[in-house]
Amino acid sequence: MRPLGEIIEAARSGERPDYDELRYAVCAMDTLMTFDQIAFSRLAEAEMAGKRAILSNSAKFQHEERFNRIKRALGVDPKSYLGESNDPDNPDYQERRKASQRFVGKILSRVS
Repeated sequence: MRPLGEIIEAARSGERPDYDELRYAVCAMDTLMTFDQIAFSRLAEAEMAGKRAILSNSAKFQHEERFNRIKRALGVDPKSYLGESNDPDNPDYQERRKASQRFVGKILSRVS
């Protein structure tokens, strides 16, 4: 499998990466978006609480972390980036995912 960066570039260039490349690329990009969401939440919470901008509360720190995280992800194949514990073909992952979905569903049903 090609590195994530090559898969993205191929798709943007009009090529048609194979199904598994695209499937794993989508999962890797979703993981990257999750990391970004967590970082922005930390920054917003720190700002609202008036915390000093150090380490994870620092926009500069989060910017550098994001740059390095994406750089690493683009340089490896998406299946390797996800690792076995987050591989959608891993039955254990699917079981954890189903349990998480049930848990979130229960919480949402109580909130509604």
